[in-house]
Amino acid sequence: MIRTVSADDIAIQVLSNEGAQCGTCGDEPGDRRCEYCEKCRARYIAALRAVGWAPRSEIQEQLDQARRELDAMKRELASLTQAVAPHDLA
Repeated sequence: MIRTVSADDIAIQVLSNEGAQCGTCGDEPGDRRCEYCEKCRARYIAALRAVGWAPRSEIQEQLDQARRELDAMKRELASLTQAVAPHDLA
């Protein structure tokens, strides 16, 4: 099974590298052995997500999708506008 690294995975590694630890295990920054540290970091990410944090890549994907949808709506509107002849509006 191929697994892609998610933005959350990257954020959890950064938290680990910067010293986000459970405080009781003795792990050093960058270590990923303690299950309690992992749960702590996952809670940090969940809390950040709950207040609206999202990685730039996810926001860019949403913007790109919104742009594609807007373009499709513009094309549909143009098509409908052309279908309505000026004499139909009188």
